[in-house]
Amino acid sequence: MSTLNITEAHIRRHGPDRTNAQGREATLIDVAQDLLLRDLHSFGLLDDLVFKGGTAMRKLYAGNEGRFSTDLDFSVADVSIDAEVLLDLIAEHVTGLNIGPFRYGITSRRGKRSLTYESPLAGPDWTLASKLDIAAPPWLSPVQRGWTPVPIHAQYGEPALPELTVVRLEENIAEKIARLNRRTPARDMYDLRWIIANKNRTGTLDFSLIRRLAILKIWVDANGLSAVNARWAPVADPSPFDPKTWLRKRTSKEFDPEDIGALAIPLPNVADLSDALTSGFSFLAGMDADERTIAKGNAGDRQLALRMLRELPGKRLTDVGLF
Repeated sequence: MSTLNITEAHIRRHGPDRTNAQGREATLIDVAQDLLLRDLHSFGLLDDLVFKGGTAMRKLYAGNEGRFSTDLDFSVADVSIDAEVLLDLIAEHVTGLNIGPFRYGITSRRGKRSLTYESPLAGPDWTLASKLDIAAPPWLSPVQRGWTPVPIHAQYGEPALPELTVVRLEENIAEKIARLNRRTPARDMYDLRWIIANKNRTGTLDFSLIRRLAILKIWVDANGLSAVNARWAPVADPSPFDPKTWLRKRTSKEFDPEDIGALAIPLPNVADLSDALTSGFSFLAGMDADERTIAKGNAGDRQLALRMLRELPGKRLTDVGLF
């Protein structure tokens, strides 16, 4: 049996940039998260969680072709599960945990949890941390997916990295589309460009479903949504969905390239990102009558929005008391 063996040389070869501190920190966090996710899975602490977001996309789809992402984002598996209870269980398990060259901890500030990482492989003054978030349940049935292999996995020893329960890719994409309706995070633009350019990795995507999900998530961003034991809170800066506005040519003034920094190599060109979104996501303009109504974001259309949510594939939101 192989044993865990991570050295300075392994970290240098794995990272997006051997000299940039941001890239080095992201590399260490990436590896530390791999080991932590395996540990949490082995103790059953992921049984009621669904992995999501950019980190899930990198680890389970893109591998080294994707950008480094540092946040750990999950959803509860269904509305009956209390996210705070799970956060407390993870915090108790993680605090003081040692795996290989990493020691883990949890901090809390204004009700938000963060994971911390200490390692002799880090610089003496570095503070390695990443957000830990558990959101309301996904709207589509999640899927099981294995990790995209990268060379450093060979250094992790036994057991092998497990399959994880992950948000269906169409829903992950829709959440990024919804966020790009409010602002222009370079990270989301980068991820969406990678998805549209790598259909061999992502498999066949249901573009009509992505559009419907995105429009509904944008409506929920404006008006909120509740179930018996779950709440999707409205955001502070909602906007109605106008496909012409979303598909516009975005300029460098709209986002900070440091939003990606050394997390991707090569550093993406603003025009390339914008062009990829304009061409690759033109399907967003093909709304049906119900979608055109919901795209306006009016609170008075709640009953239509609830019906559309209940009718999503798998009908996970049919019997959960949506209001």
